[in-house]
Amino acid sequence: MIKLIALDMDGTLLNHEREISWENLRALRFARSKGVTLTIASGRAFFDVQSKMKDVDMDTHVIGTNGATIHSADGKLLGADFLDRTKALEIVAELAKQKYYMGVYTEQNIYVPEDGTKWLYEELERLNIHEDRSVGFQGATRDDFYRFFSDWREIEKTGADFYKVIVFSYDDAKLKKARDVYEAQHHYSIVTSGTGNFEIMPPNVSKGNALDHLAHYLGIPLSDVMAVGDNYNDLSMFDVAGLSVAMGNADDAIKEKCDLVTTRCEEDGVAHAIYQVLGNP
Repeated sequence: MIKLIALDMDGTLLNHEREISWENLRALRFARSKGVTLTIASGRAFFDVQSKMKDVDMDTHVIGTNGATIHSADGKLLGADFLDRTKALEIVAELAKQKYYMGVYTEQNIYVPEDGTKWLYEELERLNIHEDRSVGFQGATRDDFYRFFSDWREIEKTGADFYKVIVFSYDDAKLKKARDVYEAQHHYSIVTSGTGNFEIMPPNVSKGNALDHLAHYLGIPLSDVMAVGDNYNDLSMFDVAGLSVAMGNADDAIKEKCDLVTTRCEEDGVAHAIYQVLGNP
């Protein structure tokens, strides 16, 4: 019997307009009426997820920043993992020197390089392609959460701790080069959450580990947990949950890892999955 449902946000609970549809919201309320506990499990920061859920008047537990933070439904911090501060600053300095667009996640803000968008447009011109990943990234989160930096020392002066660094590039070879460097160091958890990016996180941080901790905190067996997602950073959740559900818009490699496949995020896939498992309202 499902007692806890963990939901990814982008490409899962949210549609392409980055909104929670009326049908998905109805399904969440239905699940709650059946005594099911809900948690969001997202690459987004806690403050970002909380803002999204408050917009629809829904309080849930939150696994944020791909598992680096766990918050209860009332906003209490249950656990957090940070990157080593010195190493994190070195990463930011190295990436900025090589003109990588990035997002540096702290407890309160997301720091992005002042010239980052310009660096991406330079890549577009060099590669002669037409796309804009930076607009997609920054457009996903409220503007007031962002801070721009021209020098990494500006972030150092804030005294903030770092949850993760997400790196973007249109140049797949350039992106792979950076990813290979940090994977080879074996100091970090590396994952991708979409096309043209990878994320650098503290070791052993994953949505799956965080979901395991949250379920234990709530006294819910993992066999009674359902996880729904669409991307590679959701695989760790699928590994621990008793029931794994892939979105219809997920890659085939992800679908093959799951017990069920629901419809696409544009087709209220979360609602369809909940009704399939819990019954119709």
